[in-house]
Amino acid sequence: MVMSGILALPEDCIAAVISFTSPRDAGRLACVSTTFRSAADSDGVWDSFVPRENLSANSSLSKKELYLHSCHYLNDGKLCFWFDLPSGKKCYMISARELNIFDLLWHWIPLVRIQQRLGIHGRFPEVAKLEVILRFEIGGKISTSLLSPQTTYVAYLVFAEGFISHKDDDPVGVTVGLAGSNNGFFIFYTNDEPAKVVVRLAGPHHRTVYFHRVQQDGDNDGFFPKKRADGWLESELGEFFNGGDEEGELSITIKSRWKEHLIVQGIEIRPKKNK
Repeated sequence: MVMSGILALPEDCIAAVISFTSPRDAGRLACVSTTFRSAADSDGVWDSFVPRENLSANSSLSKKELYLHSCHYLNDGKLCFWFDLPSGKKCYMISARELNIFDLLWHWIPLVRIQQRLGIHGRFPEVAKLEVILRFEIGGKISTSLLSPQTTYVAYLVFAEGFISHKDDDPVGVTVGLAGSNNGFFIFYTNDEPAKVVVRLAGPHHRTVYFHRVQQDGDNDGFFPKKRADGWLESELGEFFNGGDEEGELSITIKSRWKEHLIVQGIEIRPKKNK
């Protein structure tokens, strides 16, 4: 009887009540009935959930879509997540501060110092800058329980001002997989192009990856860094399927003897797009 009485209320009254709850509650109440779904998905509800700085981000999106596309921070602001549209699956970026980086080899600089010069916008107030050095190692982990189940994820290194050279064809080891598993592959520089590397997977498979040269006209072979809307570059590191039926940590590591000049924002993990 109580529920039937609530359903008799005007939709805007139901929306007003739901706006005092939480995004999770709004999602659950949307399953009650078509009336509740309409009310729970309305801008009047999600206007109270969307961060103020995101309200004018994209006028073509509903307030619920703005919320899902907004960044939310965990681990004292060192890990952020948002929802991929339109799939609704979770995306994450692990900040440079949250990565396993040997501090003595890096300089930590405020994002505002390079923001205007490079024309970039970041998710974190601080980034890592590596000058010329022989040793290079970055690692990051995230619990698979935070990822969307039954989803193939792709990991990306998000960086700026990348310069890569090599010595004696030292291999670069990259792993993307469950911590403790043997899911790595090796990247080998070719002799003719210092910017070009060949990734050799298990078996005869291989692919070509470029870490700092943006794809040019006529370049058909290889994975090139892509310019992002926020001004950064991203290079694909590898894929991981999260079945959702086993606990563990997704581990991403890059090890090499590169000489580098590199600014790193973090490692981003997003659901693989269907092509």
